[in-house]
Amino acid sequence: MKAGAVQQIPKDLKSTKLLVLAWTKHFFGAEYLDGKRVENANGPDIELTFTSDRSRLHEADAVWLHGPSIVDLPPSKRQPWVLMSMESDVNYPLLRDKQAMRLFDVHMTYRLDSDVPCIYPNWREYGTFMDPVPERSGPSDGALAVYIASNPVAHRDDLASKLMCHMRVDSPGKCLHNADIEGFVSGGWTTGAWGSVLSVLPRYKFYLAFENSVTEDYVTERVYHALASGVVPVYLGAPNVGEFMPADEAFINASDFSSPRELADYLKVLDGDDEAYERHLSWKRDGYSQRFKDLLDLAEIDPQKRLAVKLAHGCDRSCRCGGRLYEPGERT
Repeated sequence: MKAGAVQQIPKDLKSTKLLVLAWTKHFFGAEYLDGKRVENANGPDIELTFTSDRSRLHEADAVWLHGPSIVDLPPSKRQPWVLMSMESDVNYPLLRDKQAMRLFDVHMTYRLDSDVPCIYPNWREYGTFMDPVPERSGPSDGALAVYIASNPVAHRDDLASKLMCHMRVDSPGKCLHNADIEGFVSGGWTTGAWGSVLSVLPRYKFYLAFENSVTEDYVTERVYHALASGVVPVYLGAPNVGEFMPADEAFINASDFSSPRELADYLKVLDGDDEAYERHLSWKRDGYSQRFKDLLDLAEIDPQKRLAVKLAHGCDRSCRCGGRLYEPGERT
């Protein structure tokens, strides 16, 4: 755990041994619901145990539901319900349904105003983000940017294809495939795919980091792959992406440009101006913002452990003990 990533535990806990029933399936791997122990300097450690045995509903302290996988609900509500999702509210409208969301006592989502934020930037997968930038000088002798996508999404494929009309973009993934790159494995989260993306990116100056949907706070691994690799991300997605960046100039927002041609022209200008290009990477030398470090510190504490504290405290949604950074509606 990095310095600063310290979980604050309230003194007035209502329980320290918790059983949570995982009511739904999920796609995070079996270890996601492994038991957790939270060290507590103020008293007994908090012990969190998960079960998927629905016959234990009557003894569970809470029920955990993975939003994208819900097909039914418990027959009665005897304990708090937890809704978890790292997928966007565009693709899963349940997250936008205020009446439906009131069914759930604890929200665990990608949003910074959820009770237990589950965000994508973290120390574990990406290290410090401060690895040296690949040596580059002068105009690129090959493709200026790379686009990697396995699942077709109209808005992002459309922008990528239009950029290809004005500049060279390699696309080794299944979408808009136009390049075969040795060592690249297509398939999103499949074995080897993550590492292969990180190995491919340093060959380019820019990565077209386009999200599968555009909504507040939904900033996923795509942009962090670029930042960790020393490549400038060209971003399309969350309107408040700046809140998730290490510095104001660490990315190029595609939404700031009036057309794909204007964006391509800007990237080509940077390609021919080393000093201007390096300004987008200066945070690697100068260090990143406290805001970004706070996000990394938050993500360093397992969301399951932050959930354990929230449930052990037995508090309502006004309490920030699960790591919430904003109150619901605070930014609107």
